[in-house]
Amino acid sequence: MSFLENDAKTQLRLYKRMFLIRKCEETIEILFEKGLLRGTSHGCRGQEIVPAAFLDHININADYVTGNHRSHGAYLAITENPYALIAEMMGLSDGMVGGRGGSQHIRYNRFYTNGITGGMVPVAVGLAFCQKKYSYNDIVVSFFGDGAMNEGYVLEALNLSIVFEVPIVFVLENNHYAMSTATELVTKRPLFERAKAFGLETYYIEANDPMELWQFAGDIIGKVRVDRKPRFIEVKTFRFSGHSKNDKREYIPKEEDEYWKRNDPLLKLARKINTKEREFIEAECNQMISSALSKIKGR
Repeated sequence: MSFLENDAKTQLRLYKRMFLIRKCEETIEILFEKGLLRGTSHGCRGQEIVPAAFLDHININADYVTGNHRSHGAYLAITENPYALIAEMMGLSDGMVGGRGGSQHIRYNRFYTNGITGGMVPVAVGLAFCQKKYSYNDIVVSFFGDGAMNEGYVLEALNLSIVFEVPIVFVLENNHYAMSTATELVTKRPLFERAKAFGLETYYIEANDPMELWQFAGDIIGKVRVDRKPRFIEVKTFRFSGHSKNDKREYIPKEEDEYWKRNDPLLKLARKINTKEREFIEAECNQMISSALSKIKGR
């Protein structure tokens, strides 16, 4: 396979996962509006490329992945199974953890989340210590948000990761808002500098170019697999959803919102794909969502 052929296949694969995440999140919002879903939910519209890019380089049968309260996208990037996610949120036994976990407590194979801000980061370091002891190639990827960087146990975990030199990739999804609080109002220095102070090798990248982020993620994950040392990546991204389902996003400046919508990674990738192939992918994903809803209705 030539480089161009491989590049095209990667674009199609990423677009399918990103579009599926976007449509599933939109569907979940509609189900809440209709009163068919209760409780809460934390959507990731706009951030789809982050889990899609990083998890394309992960073997979920051998590597561990940890998420947070906003992890629908990571789950769908791994499984491409909207039915198990929606069923879980409805409390059905067909859900990915039997209807007991809801939106925030997800488990699939070696992927785990919980609803505590940054709560899975120390767990991820422990898992990485096991990977160091019992594996020569497998790693851990830990996703968390900018709000988690002011939690003491997260900073302790970052410190331990470099002290013990464990094979983990920390992925900070900086969407600029911890709930409704702008990051710059509570943290005056770049967040990756905190990780750098512990001795971690750190990186910063904007998530606007899907293929650039995919290549970058593969390079960093490849390094960790080889030298078994931690890396910290701050990814500048943005959410088009509110913090949770009832959040109207009134605190976000119009200019900022418009900038990110113009630079929506999903639309950028769509423009690079052949129209016929793109429409086929979109139809396939729409059918997956429709089938999931029909199956749920039939229960």
